[in-house]
Amino acid sequence: MKTRVITAVVAIGLFIPVLFFLPTVVLTLVCGLLMAVGAWELLYATKSCPKHPFLYISCAAAFAVPLTLSRAEAPLWPFLTVCALYMMAVFACAVFDHEKIKYDMLGKGFLAAIVLPLCFSAFVRIRNGEHGALLVLMPWVTVWVCDSFALFTGMAFGKHKLAPYVSPKKTIEGAVGGLVFATLACVIYVLVMNHGFGLDMQIWPAVLFGIVGSTAGQIGDLSLSVIKRGAGIKDYGNVFPGHGGVWDRFDSILFAAPLFEILYLHILPGIGG
Repeated sequence: MKTRVITAVVAIGLFIPVLFFLPTVVLTLVCGLLMAVGAWELLYATKSCPKHPFLYISCAAAFAVPLTLSRAEAPLWPFLTVCALYMMAVFACAVFDHEKIKYDMLGKGFLAAIVLPLCFSAFVRIRNGEHGALLVLMPWVTVWVCDSFALFTGMAFGKHKLAPYVSPKKTIEGAVGGLVFATLACVIYVLVMNHGFGLDMQIWPAVLFGIVGSTAGQIGDLSLSVIKRGAGIKDYGNVFPGHGGVWDRFDSILFAAPLFEILYLHILPGIGG
């Protein structure tokens, strides 16, 4: 527990200046680095082509994806170029080394190198959008509050298992408690932004995102856990001592961030004021 707390304090101490005070290109590069490590963890942990060029190609693509899509208005051609080059490279691996690179590995590689980085980099696009410095914390607060209160509510009232194979300790009561408190946290967040920072943000989208975002966060948590169960591992890695790897720590934000991006940057572009 001590190691876990120390890691969390250090991580937050580094996260805040990167998120708010340093140039946004630093945040983009950090995101790319995290995605490269995450791709390595997922592919290596699931025993997909360890120490094979396929692994290094996937890590390179995972690093590049956030760089090509760091802004909502960014042109698509850089991202499509990365996708095309990646697909050609990994299929070449399968063609010329078919004994080691099976078709199922191609799917794992596409997930680790393209899909997960695309979803995760949503918070970089939020940060680079209008009022991004204030809005970017909202999906993080949502999933953090949901995770914490799902644990507390489950310990206090949990009786019915949510997904016993994937996560034996999670309960339906805990999931509902996390959703309720995360929605409340979103409303409070918007009220603070309105009264403390002069924004004119509506309340009903905050309620909507509290419900949808907390649900997405819990699905993200379970989704990355089901991969671990299938691979027979406890953690993806140990890059965060006491917490595990990249996808042990950031699984909850994986689906919540892009949903927030869609709601606040595309469906309701004028919500910031």
